[in-house]
Amino acid sequence: MARLDEQRRELAMNFRFNRATPNELTPSQARLFVRSLQTSWQVPPIAWAARESHEQFDDARRLLHAAGIFRETDGSGSLTSLDCYRRAAELLEWLARASDAVTRDVPVALLAAGAYQLAGLPAMATGLLRQGRYGGGVAEIFAAFLSADFDLLLRESVEFWKDNPALTGREGSAALLAADEDPGIEKDEPARDDDHVDVEPARDGSKIGWYVVVELVRAVGLIGDSLRRGNEGRLTQAITKLSTLSELTTRLASDELWILVNLLEATARRFAANSLHSRVAALAMRAPSQQPRMWRFAREQFARGRGVLWTSQVQGLERLIANDSFALCTPTGSGKTLVANLALVKELLLANVQPGHAPLALYLVPSRALANEVESKLIAELGNDLIVTGLYGGTDWGITDYWLTADRPVVLIATVEKAEALMRYVGHLLVQRLRLLLIDEAHQVVSESDANAQEALASHTSRSMRLEAMVSRLLTIKPDVSRIALTAVAGGAAIPVARWMEGRADASPVGLGYRSSRQLIGGLRVHPRRAPEAVLDIMNGQTLYVRGRDAPVYLPLRIPVMPLPAAVIRNSLPHYNQLYVLWTALHLIEGKRRVLISIAQSPERLMKRYAEAFDLPGWQNAPSFVTPANSEDVARLQEARAACIDYCGADSFEVRLLDRGIATSHGQMPQRLRRLMTDLIDRKICPITLATATLTEGVNLPFDIIFVTSLARPIRESAAFGPD
Repeated sequence: MARLDEQRRELAMNFRFNRATPNELTPSQARLFVRSLQTSWQVPPIAWAARESHEQFDDARRLLHAAGIFRETDGSGSLTSLDCYRRAAELLEWLARASDAVTRDVPVALLAAGAYQLAGLPAMATGLLRQGRYGGGVAEIFAAFLSADFDLLLRESVEFWKDNPALTGREGSAALLAADEDPGIEKDEPARDDDHVDVEPARDGSKIGWYVVVELVRAVGLIGDSLRRGNEGRLTQAITKLSTLSELTTRLASDELWILVNLLEATARRFAANSLHSRVAALAMRAPSQQPRMWRFAREQFARGRGVLWTSQVQGLERLIANDSFALCTPTGSGKTLVANLALVKELLLANVQPGHAPLALYLVPSRALANEVESKLIAELGNDLIVTGLYGGTDWGITDYWLTADRPVVLIATVEKAEALMRYVGHLLVQRLRLLLIDEAHQVVSESDANAQEALASHTSRSMRLEAMVSRLLTIKPDVSRIALTAVAGGAAIPVARWMEGRADASPVGLGYRSSRQLIGGLRVHPRRAPEAVLDIMNGQTLYVRGRDAPVYLPLRIPVMPLPAAVIRNSLPHYNQLYVLWTALHLIEGKRRVLISIAQSPERLMKRYAEAFDLPGWQNAPSFVTPANSEDVARLQEARAACIDYCGADSFEVRLLDRGIATSHGQMPQRLRRLMTDLIDRKICPITLATATLTEGVNLPFDIIFVTSLARPIRESAAFGPD
């Protein structure tokens, strides 16, 4: 048996090398990837044959089989199995986005979502299924399960049983097996993912297949309810049922249905292992009287879709349970907020404190925008248990403020500048209650070795020095305080930040290297007489290769060529490139993309150029802004426009751009107007955003594409209308 396992593993390893090497695509995989992007962005795709789609689907099936071998020989979390699951999921996703007809019984998007779950990339699974590429009917139930949306899963399950009341009695699905029909009949015509396919191969054909589907609905419904409630006994029974169905489909059902059942079973086991309930129960052992409240906390997180933990969250919570101080270094959108919230619960609600000495947590953030987001989220989730207050920007406060003397736990959210002022005036009141120090975007403490950093240090405006000095004073006064650093863009700062937090030379960061979604970095290649193309150089932090070729992966956008501007614009390379970025963005939003154009310097100048661009010859043919149909969205847009006129003027660049569906945000914009603009972006009312880094620093916003018009930033900003 050991010899057989070695042979199977060797075969799987060879296939992984040929088809699933990380950040390396075969030529056919690269073409499928490009084609899927073109289809998603609604630009004409490259030539492609149906035979190629079936070849890629066959490769995905083999990769899933190889991943299963690696799970048996190397373990479920082995890099070899994760690589195979990821590439299989990518191939299936690209086939789904291109609406290729490669399956008969099961929508290919469901198979892609299951593979992404097993690759440890739940955000990719959820993002794909939210686009509705799996049809309807019973597929809705399995899509909700693979998205870990258990409330939706139960609602869809209830509707299913309402439509099939005969299957809810004591006999269950046994009556389905009584029919004397050939269980091997399958439909002849392949199904497209956009044809509303139901995962019901059996009502019209195989009774065994329909029996399996019904029992799958029964099992995943029970799993979803058991996960929400933390009922381990019923959860184990339901997973055992899935395992039995997997054995049955191996012999009697279609190959696609067998793959789906196996993916559902493995995903269910992953959900059970990564459930929030077990981590919350471990924390609640510190204060048994708080166990009911902790159970409700976990239940609330399941209702918000956060009950099944991601890889970075599992690592973070394991460190939180074992230690009081550490650094969590993962990209934005990978679940740091939940870890921070549970750190607050651990130190403020589960701590053993003396009566009259309510604990306090200081939450340091780098910007007012992030402080506002953190405050609103904490109030929504923990506002009934904690006093949550924010001191940042122009917010006033005094010695009589309620939080200073309240006999309830307090979370104080502040920028570094406000925290310094607090320490000077009420430091003695703050320090004696301080139990937890949370530092968001902590990588800023590691100063850049460039001219800007030297200039800031010489002028005493260095934020990194100010943050380090502030935290060092706190740790000197209260060395035993718990401290947790959160950072999204760690890079070389990860290890120094971890050592700083833990106070040990051998400290290591948590979550380093994990990405919850796919990140592509490249360039926009433009030409005066040809359509632009996107050159894709880096994927997930590593160089992207096409096997056997030196040329990078490129994406022909096939959009209209930008009308040739006047010579004064053509002779200014920055001006010409900036206009081409806007022209490209206007055509990409037709595919429902959300685009951010990032400004490194002089936002007023770029807003002027973009506002005037629509008056250039030929720009009247550019796609126009479509006013939202939802009345609430229209009201938000009108409110933002009225505030924009009030603050900036009716003829301002901000108003002219907003009328074109382009939101703006920069450091000189009043706080209220910035909040209104952020709301338009968050609700996806404005498809294009023009903003400086003050908008995006640590804030989660729904952008699909980010254009960086310039990588250069001078030491001193030039005048708004100065030369390039």
